[in-house]
Parts: sequence; C-alpha cells; structure tokens
Amino acid sequence: MSKRGQYLLFSALIASDTVAVAVGLIAAMFVVSRLGINSAPYLGAIQWALLGYLLVFAVLGLYDLETVLEDSQEYATVATGCTYGIIVLVVVNALGGRIDLSIVWLGAGWTATMFTVALGRFLMRRVVRAFRRQGHLIVRAIIVGADQQGRTIARQFRSVADSGVHVVGFVDDFLPAGTPVQDGLTVLGHPTALADIAREHNATELVVVPSSLAWETFQEILERSAFADGLKIRISPGYYDLLATTPRVAHRNFVPLILLDRARLTGFDLLMKLAIDYGAGLIALGLSLPLMALIATWLRVANRGPILYRQSMLGQGGRPFRATVFRLEADRPGAAFLRDTGLALLPLLFAVPAGRMSLVGPRPIPEEDRRLYQRWLPNIASVKPGVSGPWAVVPVASLDEEMRAAIFYIRNWTIWLDLQILVQTVLVVLRRRWERLTE
Repeated sequence: MSKRGQYLLFSALIASDTVAVAVGLIAAMFVVSRLGINSAPYLGAIQWALLGYLLVFAVLGLYDLETVLEDSQEYATVATGCTYGIIVLVVVNALGGRIDLSIVWLGAGWTATMFTVALGRFLMRRVVRAFRRQGHLIVRAIIVGADQQGRTIARQFRSVADSGVHVVGFVDDFLPAGTPVQDGLTVLGHPTALADIAREHNATELVVVPSSLAWETFQEILERSAFADGLKIRISPGYYDLLATTPRVAHRNFVPLILLDRARLTGFDLLMKLAIDYGAGLIALGLSLPLMALIATWLRVANRGPILYRQSMLGQGGRPFRATVFRLEADRPGAAFLRDTGLALLPLLFAVPAGRMSLVGPRPIPEEDRRLYQRWLPNIASVKPGVSGPWAVVPVASLDEEMRAAIFYIRNWTIWLDLQILVQTVLVVLRRRWERLTE
C-alpha cells in the first residue's frame, strides 16, 4: 500500500470513529432527555469524550494499519476501547468538577458507542474491499518458499479484495527460476537475489515460510531484516505441529511444567460459546423448521426410500455421537442444489441444543474416517464440531489446508470470530444459490 493510501485509510478510520462516537453519545442524550433530565450540559462532555475515545483507541492499536479491518478480534478491541473511553470520561469529569453525569447517560452512551463504532468498522471493511477491487490499497508481495505451505498461502491470498495482497511470485532455495508453481505464478529466482527481484517486480512485502528454506537462507533473511531496503518482512509459522489448546505453566518444586488442557475453551470463553450455541442455535433451529419440512416433503415426493441419513460422528474429546442430515442421491432432482447450498446439513441444528455440536466449529468427522484425521484429532477434538465453520467459508484445496484453517480457528477463537463466520455462512449460501439460478 502506498504512503498516500496509508494516510487516507488512517484519516478515514479516525473520521469514522469520531462520527460513530458522537452519534452514540448524542443518541444517549435523547435517552436522558426522554427521562426528563436536562441533557444540554452533556454537549461539553461529548467534546471531551471524543478526544478521550480516540486516544484510548490509539493506545489499543485500533489505528495500527497492520492489524485493523482484517481480524474479528478488532470488534472485541472496540468493545474494550469504548469501556475505557467511558471510564476516562468519568475520571476527567470528576477531576475537572464539571457536571454530574447521569448513570443512565453513561450506560446508554457506552452501549450505543460500542454499536456505532463496531458498525462503522464493519462498513469501513466493505469500503476497503470495494477500493481493493478497483486496484487500490493493495500491497505486492513475494512468497519466500514454494513448498505446500507457501502455495497454500498464495491460494488464500488469491482473493485480493479480501486479503489486500497481490502475490507476484515465489523465490525458492531448491527450484530454479521460471519453474511454474500454481495459478500462473512462477519461481522468480533464488533468495540470494531477493532485493533485486523485489525491485524488479515492485514488491514491498516478503512472506517468508521458514520450513521451506535452508536454515542458512532463513538466518540470512533475519539478519538482513533491518536493512531490507524498505521491504516489509512477514514470517508465516507452520501450524501443523502447534497445539490448538492453550498451554499453561505449572510449577513443581521450582520446575516449570507445561500443562495442556483437554478443552480449548474454559471459563468466560466457554460461557460465551454456550450463549451463542443455546441462544442463536435455538433461534436458528426454530426458523429452519419450516424450511426443513419443505425440503423433507420435496425429497419424499421426488425420491424413493428414506429422506434422512444417520451417521456416527466424532464429537468433543473424540466421543462418537449420531448425527442426521438429509439423504441425497446424485441422480435425484434437487440433490445438487441441496448439497451446493449446504441445506442438506440443516438437520444438524438439532444436535446444537442437545450439546453435541456447536453452531460454529471444525467440520464433523465421520467415525469411520478417524484414522484419516488422526494426525489432527487431538487438536480439533478439543472443541465441538460445528454446523458451519471455517471449512464452509474459507476456500480450501486439500485436507491439510482445511485442518490448518480449523486449528487457526480453535487457537484464535473469539465470540466475534463466531459471529463473523455465521454472517459469512449466510452470504456463501446465498451466493451459491444465486450462482446456480444464473447458470
């Protein structure tokens, strides 16, 4: 991304947050005025609040262009920032002895600003993606390492509107220049000529895959990182051998020992996950019942034999459970439509309130395929399988790529990530339906 693009994006973020905070606090003023409280003095407090909110957002990294508008964790940081913003406002007002702030206004303002700022950030993501589709706000990158992991990264960056990265090619220790890799991308040369290759192709970033390089090459890149001639170096760690559960350190007689939890989500995270599953899960099941009845009737009329298929799946901890989906036959009417849109999986919603599945999680694994997934099972079995998940919204070309996405999801779980995947699931289903209608 050019310096001008960075400046414009930074300015747009500040403007969006300023408007969002002002709208939220002014909306809270109307709530207070409805209760018969004089709201006029709050206009001065709002001016101080704007400054306080923006300073808090900056301290929390909400204007760090390396991390914003990409990760769902940003929404959690927005909530934290709005909380601290209200606290700063109370403290400043108390020290200045200005006005008595109504607890109703503070509560309404806190709630409203969380919503308006998060909405503003959501809309900013849509705007940024629109600009990327026009060729703006994009960085040109070279992937250092053309092994399977490097190729997977290139595929995941293929949607420039989502990633903001245009991959121009690879450099590799072991493949000669000109070797085709995938999707029209080739090996551009050897890592020893990395600086010259980057200048030739106007690349500003390097994505380094350490596992695909000779140790000497990786060490040289690290040593020269401070003198990279303006190149930004990013390192992509391998995910295959990382545990999805969070390690804890326990001490026994001054000996530090790493304890691995069997379950990935505990404490407050677990409560939030259960709230989504039993709250949104019951709502989704209720709304889906008429559609499931319609599909069942359609299959009964169009097909012969049973309309449901029950299969033993692996649940949390590797414990098997029985799951039901619509039974599809390739040569029957409607089978392709139900499979492509994911509607064949709707009966899995019954397993959510039963506590066997989550709305969002790794793909349910048939018990008969246990050996195929044995390598990753200790990690993905640390959470419940999901009716939807990263496997449903992230394009993957192999089992390794799907497991990489699943482990990333487990390690980086937040309630915001679940909500993002649920929204993306609806969009993917609608997109596939539209594509089939226009074929």
